[in-house]
Formats: sequence, structure tokens, C-alpha cells
Amino acid sequence: MNTKTASLLALVVGNLLVGCAQKTIMPTSFIPEYRSELDHQDVPAVQRCASLSGVDVSSKLAGNIVGKRTLESSALPTQNISLKGNPTPWVHAAANAMLQLAAVNVRDPQGPRLGLSLSGIAINENVHVNSGYDAHVILDAALLDKHGKECWSQRKSGSSQNYGDSASAINYQETINHALDRAIAAIAADKSFQDAACGVCRQ
Repeated sequence: MNTKTASLLALVVGNLLVGCAQKTIMPTSFIPEYRSELDHQDVPAVQRCASLSGVDVSSKLAGNIVGKRTLESSALPTQNISLKGNPTPWVHAAANAMLQLAAVNVRDPQGPRLGLSLSGIAINENVHVNSGYDAHVILDAALLDKHGKECWSQRKSGSSQNYGDSASAINYQETINHALDRAIAAIAADKSFQDAACGVCRQ
């Protein structure tokens, strides 16, 4: 293919993409549904003594708006992305799945309880022909001993990126699932968490 032909082809493809680009965006919403997005090699190794008596989840989200949709190269205002329903079962499912993959026993009556509080979700969707997605999930984690006293706490977060159809519930779910997986993996991998679960939190 000569240079002139290649240039013409690039121009045609560029014009097609411009023609296919979306001209407007609307607010959207989705229900969080957990499916693991973490590669097994990314599952942290956890000390065997770091067992738990269970996992409790709460939410500190101020409302149901969790993100913004932006139309690329446009002065149009951003539009909201909203979460439908209670997100705590979503976090609970992710925590149990991750801890199971990491071989953490969550039914040890002698172990501390893990409390997780969903403190933030931020999704950005950049809309053009399709969409680029990025997400950030923040969790406040605490271990409680058998007397209900807090014996360890940390804030952890996870981020992820995705690409695909615009305003897609599946793409929103995949993106926040991967970010949530990484946040929980960061908790499990934290040496201070493991040491507390094996030591002071068991007293």
C-alpha cells in the first residue's frame, strides 16, 4: 500500500469514527453484582493463623450517585452514574469470595470479626464511539476481638480500568468489581492485618 492510499484510508476511517461518535449523553444507573475480576496469581498469601469469625459490612456512601459520564471533546455537561439498591451485599460477597481464595477461614469461633465499611465509589466514564471506564473503591476495615473491641483498623482502596460499550451495566459492574477485588486483596495482604488476626485480636 502506497503512502497516498494509506493516507486516504486513514482519512476514511477517521471520518467513520467521527460519524459514529455519540453526540449526547444521559444519566444512567446500574445494580452492583459481584463477580470476581481478579487473576488468581494476584490473590494474596495469608498466614494460616489469620482466621476470622465472620465478616460484617456497612456503607458510608452519602448517596447513590457514584460517578460521572463525560462526552469526549464536547462542552456538554457531565451526567450522573447512580447505584441502585443496597451495596452492602455486593461488598459482603466480594469479601467472602476473596478470603476463600486466600484460604482464610471465616468461621473460626475463636477468631476476630472483620468489619468492612464502604466509604467511597468513584466511576469516570469517557464517552466517544465506545467508552473508557475507570473506578476507585475505598474500604475502611477493622478487626474486633471477642469482646467487640477494635484491635486493628486500616483504610484500603483499589482502582481499575475498562473499555467497552457506553452506559453498559456489565461494564460498570466489571470495573467496580475489579476495584473492589483489589481493595479487599490489599486488606488481606497487609502484614499488620495478618499479625493482628493471629495475635492481639485473638486475646
